[in-house]
Amino acid sequence: MRAGSDLVFVGDVHLDRDDGDLQPFLDYLRRLVPGAGRVVLMGDLFNLWIGAKDLEQDHHRAVIATLAAMRTRGTEVHYIEGNRDYRIANAHEGGAFDVVSGDGLREDWGGRAVFAAHGDLVNRSDLQYRAWRSLSRSALAWWTFSAIPRRRRFAMAESIERHLRATNAGMKRAFPELLVREYAARHLAAPRAAVVLGHFHVEKELAIGPDGAGRVYVLPEWKGTRRHLRVTADGAARFEDA
Repeated sequence: MRAGSDLVFVGDVHLDRDDGDLQPFLDYLRRLVPGAGRVVLMGDLFNLWIGAKDLEQDHHRAVIATLAAMRTRGTEVHYIEGNRDYRIANAHEGGAFDVVSGDGLREDWGGRAVFAAHGDLVNRSDLQYRAWRSLSRSALAWWTFSAIPRRRRFAMAESIERHLRATNAGMKRAFPELLVREYAARHLAAPRAAVVLGHFHVEKELAIGPDGAGRVYVLPEWKGTRRHLRVTADGAARFEDA
């Protein structure tokens, strides 16, 4: 933790090819560097991101280069894989990112215990999605996919992206507050604890626990709102315009 610096959480961005939001997002990342000691990207940075260099496109490479440059200037960059991310740690941990996790990260800051996760696993009863997630990220699936010629893999990636647009649609039509509270309660044992989630594309702050001391922060999508969550060096947390 760099003295006097802040921790910034950035929600889903969903950048795509020829995206008009690409340059504003790159400019935003560069502006973060002076005041942010650590930036946590909460997953789904792109509409689809497969950690294979030969499948990455110009919009991927532009963001990757900017993140790597942020690290050289002293800002830690962490990534939590979302439901549109595959094998990012293999390709970019140690380059664009200090740390990559598929499950969630402890991001303690300013005396505050913070657990961050993408949010796609909040619903324990969504067995169909959980089965797809487990299968699509398995070593066998990756080995099979990697053995296919590049042109066919690219077409398959496009098909996967179309499929993902339909996954968890029911969870996003209405914010599942009860499920979020149940999920968060498992990570709020410490004093001043907080849980940070992405995935749902809404901005929420929920008080949790019998005394209301625990907090859940649900991040809005960056592209639609230009907002993020900042945790200051003394542990204060607030949503703010990016």
